[in-house]
Amino acid sequence: MHFEFRPMEAGDGQPKAVKAYNELRDAIITMKLPPGAALHEREICAQLGISRTPMREAVLRLAQEGLVNVIPSGGTFVNKISVRDVIEGQIVRDALEMRMVRLAARNFQPDRQRDFDLLMFRQQEAAKRADADDAFAIDNEFHRLICTVAGFPNIWQTIHASTGQLDRLRRRAYPKEGFFDEVVEEHAAIQKAIAAHDEAEAVRLMKVHIDGIAAVLRFVMASYPDIMSDEDDTAILDMLLAPGE
Repeated sequence: MHFEFRPMEAGDGQPKAVKAYNELRDAIITMKLPPGAALHEREICAQLGISRTPMREAVLRLAQEGLVNVIPSGGTFVNKISVRDVIEGQIVRDALEMRMVRLAARNFQPDRQRDFDLLMFRQQEAAKRADADDAFAIDNEFHRLICTVAGFPNIWQTIHASTGQLDRLRRRAYPKEGFFDEVVEEHAAIQKAIAAHDEAEAVRLMKVHIDGIAAVLRFVMASYPDIMSDEDDTAILDMLLAPGE
């Protein structure tokens, strides 16, 4: 599969390595660059209009997140989805987002309502269009906004850097019947609890929302087995599904 990158626009102040990383990560998450795809350095550099140095910095970050495998003198390839890496990302989300949503409910200010309303509108419109890429991007914006409202916007970067494999799984779940509407409804309920300063309810709803990944994992494993790694995942999956965890 061949994917064409568009040249990056200048002027937004972001380093080229960051832009390259974002472009490549998005292509991997959305499966425009599927498992097994090779990253041809010269070709991608030419398409993005960058030199090899920022490209290699971007690839290093992707490798650290487990999204690509760099084979010395053998090329760089997109990894399959690892169940263990998915669960590691889930553990990070579970630890950090529970705290963030509690603080968001505690610190919510009315002037943030407009931000939530705009995201909810955009998410509903993406659901109507069944636009998985847009819906997934807005999904992440919603969780980023919660960190901002909580007062710790940089926490989102920690979550984002730890959930590459989990994000691939979440993005792949959008074809699942009813998933678009499910995400909209759960986000709306979480936002309502935040606006009401109901910390306990916001945490409860976020827990339900995040724990839905177990069903998503089973759906993707059954529907797209070719994108999953060949590891023995039964015991690892049981770890995710264990009651009380």
